[in-house]
Amino acid sequence: MKIDWDAIPTAGGMRAGSARKGVCGDKMSAVLVTTSPDAVFDRKTHWHDNEQMLIMIAGSVTLLVDDKEFEAKPGDLVFFPPGSRHAAVGVGQEGAVYYELFAPGRPDQLPGWVGKSILRFD
Repeated sequence: MKIDWDAIPTAGGMRAGSARKGVCGDKMSAVLVTTSPDAVFDRKTHWHDNEQMLIMIAGSVTLLVDDKEFEAKPGDLVFFPPGSRHAAVGVGQEGAVYYELFAPGRPDQLPGWVGKSILRFD
């Protein structure tokens, strides 16, 4: 099945200046994240029990993973082990576009979700 991202409703992101579109299957989910250059970052890390991968599409994002900070650029694949403390802490001058993949899936990322979040914050 091909996903038509244009047909998926946009939801707010984790911060002002970002937006998400999410899909969720039985065992995994994918989220398309778009972050503007003027997005606000607080450097507050979070963690969850899901495995997560980030695939950079455009722009750049600065990530903090278990106290290590680095920049992800188009084509990069970043893996976040379950329980790792992580956060996006900045974007480049052009903003950023990337996919986040989660296993197991994260229905809490879908528009209209009314259950509790799986995120835990420091």
